[in-house]
Amino acid sequence: MAAVLPPWARPRPGRPTMSVDELPGRPAETAKTFGNAPVIVIAYAGSGADRLRSALSAFPELACTRQTGILPLFHQAFATWQAVDGNAGEGVSPLAAASLRALSAGLMTAVLARQRGKRWCEFAAAPPAAAQTFARLYPQARFLIAHRRADTAARAIIGSSHWGLEGPELAPYVSAHPASPVAALAGYWAAHTAQQLEFEQAHPDKCHRLRVEDLTADPARALQGISDFLALDSTGVRPTLTHDDDRDPPADGPVTGLPTDRIPAPLLARVNELHRTLGYPPVTDAGA
Repeated sequence: MAAVLPPWARPRPGRPTMSVDELPGRPAETAKTFGNAPVIVIAYAGSGADRLRSALSAFPELACTRQTGILPLFHQAFATWQAVDGNAGEGVSPLAAASLRALSAGLMTAVLARQRGKRWCEFAAAPPAAAQTFARLYPQARFLIAHRRADTAARAIIGSSHWGLEGPELAPYVSAHPASPVAALAGYWAAHTAQQLEFEQAHPDKCHRLRVEDLTADPARALQGISDFLALDSTGVRPTLTHDDDRDPPADGPVTGLPTDRIPAPLLARVNELHRTLGYPPVTDAGA
């Protein structure tokens, strides 16, 4: 049985071309179906995304999933279609677009049916390129970008890594800084934070930045901002936040510090530059 495309995924009559550059941002005629648009949460290890997931799960219309692999699969299928079409640009053929929408719609329909939700909400750890591809072909998709201070994120990762820093996500940074786990974590945080900020800059109308510290300090205000951005019905919703072992200090409060002598000076400068961009104070030495 062919997958039934949800309203936000259906191509418009009379629009045969599927060039990515021609896809609309959020036209007025699609406003009625905006509330059904998928939600993608972009986060990284140690970002505290579990707190956000526990909060969003309180909204009955959302069907929250975690790292299903749909975004990377979609991105790979997109690249495969471009190779088959011999297309070196960013667009895809009408046949490719229809195939891609059918693939993603079938998977998302299965998720919604299993969880009895109306709107798919994926917590992804996919490369930014995968989210970029999804945003291009589904311009109504909404993205929540989770951020956290470098010092707290590093401590959260260390606290959950009982056998040391391992796994494919951290491996490149451990290889780059084999003698300093702190530098490896700083490099990991800086790279992922920079990528997320670049994605926000590329899609300002599709992204909502969330500092996890703000969610902890003032849940009602943070969740109201999310609810407004996603057009969620918050009537009667009382989310409960799940906390990890590291309690977040206020976003603008003093940092708990890191052993800065174990972080190369250029990397530490980069971390503090990103901290300033996000409104965090600079990282200080743990012994200071």
